[in-house]
Amino acid sequence: MPTTTPHPTSPSAPQPTIDLRHVCCGLVPAILDELKRFQGDQVDVLIRAGIEPEIISGFGTGGDWAFQFLPSFGYGLARFTRRPPDPAKRVRLDTLDY
Repeated sequence: MPTTTPHPTSPSAPQPTIDLRHVCCGLVPAILDELKRFQGDQVDVLIRAGIEPEIISGFGTGGDWAFQFLPSFGYGLARFTRRPPDPAKRVRLDTLDY
C-alpha cells in the first residue's frame, strides 16, 4: 500500500509524498488512484529511477494535474500540482445538444 509521508529533503515545510517506488506495472493508474484521494494542491510521487518516459507518455499534457520531474538520487521524483478548475470543461447535456 502506498504511503503519504513528508519528503525528507524538502528545504522548507514537509512536502506530502506518495511512495510508489515498488510499482513497476500499472504505475500510471496507481498514481491516478492516489491523486484522486489526495486533498491538497501539491504532492511529490516517488517512482523507480528511469521510468520518467512512461509517466510522460501516460499523462501527456492535459488533465487535472500538472507535473514536473525534480532532481533526485536513487529514485525518480515527480511533483504533481493541481490545476485550477476549468469551467469550459464542464459537461452540460440538455435536449438542445441532441
